Amino acid sequence: MPFNIRNKKLSDEEFHKKRKEVLSQWETGKQVADLDENIAAAKELSLNKSYALTLAEHKKKGENLFEPQFGQALTEYMTEGIAYVEANSDLYPHGVWTIFSDTYTRKCNFARASEGMERSRKEGMSMLNGWPIVCCGVEDARKILKAAKCPLNLNAADEDAGLQTEIALAAGWNSGNNNPIMTCVAHSKDIPLDKLLKIKQYDARLGGVYTENGVPICPHNTSNLTGYDTPGMKVYTNVVQALFGAEQGIKYQHVMHGLGMNLIQDAAMVRVSEKLCYEYCRRFGYEDMTFITGGYPFLGAWPPRVEEAHAMIAWNAIIDIMGGFTNVVLKCEDEAFATPTKEGMANSVKLARHLVTLLGAQKLPESDEMKLEEKMIEMEVRAVLEKSLEAGDGDILVGACTAVECGWFDTMVSPWKHVKGKVRYVRDDANAIRYFDPGNVPIPKEAKEYNDAKLREREEKQKMQITFDTVVHDLQFASRLPTP
Repeated sequence: MPFNIRNKKLSDEEFHKKRKEVLSQWETGKQVADLDENIAAAKELSLNKSYALTLAEHKKKGENLFEPQFGQALTEYMTEGIAYVEANSDLYPHGVWTIFSDTYTRKCNFARASEGMERSRKEGMSMLNGWPIVCCGVEDARKILKAAKCPLNLNAADEDAGLQTEIALAAGWNSGNNNPIMTCVAHSKDIPLDKLLKIKQYDARLGGVYTENGVPICPHNTSNLTGYDTPGMKVYTNVVQALFGAEQGIKYQHVMHGLGMNLIQDAAMVRVSEKLCYEYCRRFGYEDMTFITGGYPFLGAWPPRVEEAHAMIAWNAIIDIMGGFTNVVLKCEDEAFATPTKEGMANSVKLARHLVTLLGAQKLPESDEMKLEEKMIEMEVRAVLEKSLEAGDGDILVGACTAVECGWFDTMVSPWKHVKGKVRYVRDDANAIRYFDPGNVPIPKEAKEYNDAKLREREEKQKMQITFDTVVHDLQFASRLPTP
């Protein structure tokens, strides 16, 4: 079927027409109506707090950054929480923040978000799972930036984040989301990919406009997906989204990967992802790109006990540090039960920072196993990318829509009805993620044989047969408590 999308920069006319629609969604849109004024304010506010330049500087120096995540219903809770974490950990100057908006805001139900704020004031506690940026407006967003020593990123991971992005960038936050495929797979139910890509082109172009006017924006190009996906699907997601953002003028991207929690496989995934993001961008004429890599903690089920949660936090951070990634995104001990608390986030930062002390200069050494894993991941990703480009007649977005329609890009346990859902994942003996059933994914013969050999190795070592029951069992491998 024809898709109503092309990977083409929005014209000024298209951009400003869409901007009027975006700003009219809620009354706080009027506060950011003057784009030139917003850019000038952001340039001043983000001086020494540039998200893009902080990530790029740490990458250049080979130093790790740590990124706690936070979101509460009221601005005073936000400023208090950020100040608490920064004062009670070693976050600054080696840190950046992700601020989550609440679910109502992400779904553009701003009236319900406003009700949540009022209830929070009444109850004396946060009754939302994030900060309602649209209801609070640009001046409150600027208050939060001023209260922080570290740069800020807005995580507004859902279908229509245009007004949230407008407010965040005007407040000098310098970062948002560049993840249309990730959004569909993880947060959507009905929306077709081509329609979502059209919506997200606005956010990306807005970042491009800021960048072109001296305020570099570095959005998160994320491939967390459902949390259970193979490295090949994650890297494919990152590369497509890299091309998507680059066309709209985004020069810096934080290429962030959902970790599967096998050290070698995750390190190989990130290396291949960075390599192919640069390669495919150069191929389409985007020469001046900067990609900064990072890992997002495992998105599957987390253990309920604090001891196991600490082990999860530590292991995810170790993978990032030893794998050579620049940014270390952190979850906290509250993950299984609630949104992050300031105390929990401070503990996570201290834990991760101490790991740097303990590990020193240790990094994952080169090995034949690493090279082989990289080779197989790259082989799979190239196969899907080239098939997509062929199907899209050279346009990667048309090709990505076709890839979803044909099941070349597929996943399991996703709420999004447009994926085929034919693939099944399972873990090998080293807990690396493999295909139990690749569905319609066009995996090259050599990569498929490698995948299957790894599964046979588990069967032999564990003296068992991998079946669909194993697929179900492995979904909770990290949250299941040890057998007495």
